[in-house]
Amino acid sequence: MQNSSAPRKAFSSTSSSGRSSSASVVSNAAELFETCTMSNGIRTNSLAATAAVGLDCGSGMPVTDFYRDATVLITGGTGFVGKVLTEKLLRAFGLRKIYMLIRSKDNMSVQERLRSFFNESIVFNVVASVKFNEKLSDAIDINVLGTKKILDLAMEMQQLKSFVHISTLYCNCNRKFIKEQVYENEIGYEKIMQISRTFDDDTLEKLRHCLIGQMPNTYTMTKKCAENLVNHRAFHMPAGIFRPPIVMSTYKDPFPGWTDNLYGPSGLCTWSARGLVRCIYGTANCKANMVPADYVVNAMIASAWDIARRYEQHENQLDGKSELPVYNYVSDVNNITWGQYMRLARQGFHEPFDKALWCFSYVIIPSKPLHCAIAFFLHNIPAYILDLIAMATGQKRIYVKAYQKISRIIDMMAWFGLKEWKFAHRNIDELSERLPVGERAKLQFNIATINWSEYFRSYLSGIRRYFFKDNANDNKLQQRKTIYRRMLVLHTLLKTTFGLSLIMCIVRLYLRIFQIMPKIML
Repeated sequence: MQNSSAPRKAFSSTSSSGRSSSASVVSNAAELFETCTMSNGIRTNSLAATAAVGLDCGSGMPVTDFYRDATVLITGGTGFVGKVLTEKLLRAFGLRKIYMLIRSKDNMSVQERLRSFFNESIVFNVVASVKFNEKLSDAIDINVLGTKKILDLAMEMQQLKSFVHISTLYCNCNRKFIKEQVYENEIGYEKIMQISRTFDDDTLEKLRHCLIGQMPNTYTMTKKCAENLVNHRAFHMPAGIFRPPIVMSTYKDPFPGWTDNLYGPSGLCTWSARGLVRCIYGTANCKANMVPADYVVNAMIASAWDIARRYEQHENQLDGKSELPVYNYVSDVNNITWGQYMRLARQGFHEPFDKALWCFSYVIIPSKPLHCAIAFFLHNIPAYILDLIAMATGQKRIYVKAYQKISRIIDMMAWFGLKEWKFAHRNIDELSERLPVGERAKLQFNIATINWSEYFRSYLSGIRRYFFKDNANDNKLQQRKTIYRRMLVLHTLLKTTFGLSLIMCIVRLYLRIFQIMPKIML
């Protein structure tokens, strides 16, 4: 490990050089802790030394009381979920402070900024690399080593009330039934960290297949390692693991349809709405396991309170180690399928995108050979035609490369779109029931209350406004709608013509066979 007095990042970046340089932050944690303790006169005590305000449901608003005057540390606060979480905490709760662990400032090193963090009471570890195709070294660096450094920091906090590690519902996707427990990894997290420190990035990529094992990608494998790390090292802390499903744009808070990314199914749906993607590899009847971001954040906030409540109940037990609570945020009720997701998105699509290539049309194919054949006609051939037109008009050829990238993303998404899992979700159900009526209105996360038709009315419109920054006025939208209607009519005519031609070919083939058969019989 390198050790330098120069300012460093609070935790590792996505560059391989940042892996070794960022480790000095936590190595100085003990020294900084002693300095802060002496200067501030804080005693070294656990949660028992602090007032456990609002943990008992006897209070009318226990979660609100729990967060009142609290100091919160959020990692990954500049990400999508982190932004929604920060906004909700600031708007709905009377917090004392929110700290966001980010890069060092110009005039203040990370070591100096760390001095403020030892008095935190609630920690949300949201930071993660969510790229399915992330380099293995970077995925380990961010999702595993980053979690270790934040956990080491949390262990030194004197008034820690709750540590919430944000994982993913799919970190055990190699299983068919997933309980609310931490499953051991095939290769232990300590060995994974040791391997990442020993080998360079190129060597790690060669070992990728062996290291990820039965997992589909580096994201799910490293998130599973991070869960094991938290479960092994935080058993004596008020800590828990929250597993969100696929996180979509907001439903109501702070306003409908807000998002800042096109990760996962949002990208495929958007490309379909723009006429780029017309053939999707997946199973329409499989559960999609998706939830709006504001519901996810509400469940996270409530989980932090529940973790503290559970820890207080087990504090006087003599057996020492206990299982950390795990929250599988999913429901068997109102859990839409992939087919419903695409259909509802198209039904709610009322504000066309700028420069759309075609109308919103798609087909979901569960067969790989059939998908490849249809994609060749609906994706590959149009891509070459569009690039030929671009070359003839002196424009840049982009469509063949774009469709190659889209094809890779469709294949990555298909691993989740072709399968269905069963999840235990008793903890999240009990948490929902435990909240008083007044708190449920503020922290609504019951998936059964989502009106999906209402949600999808602002889904693609929100992507257009907030991701693409497209604030088109009514005149521009009307022009786009006119063009879109023309494309829709042309699409209907082409589809009808193709269907009739196919029927005629089948009829002619049948008649020809019918004429040949008597001659063969003779």
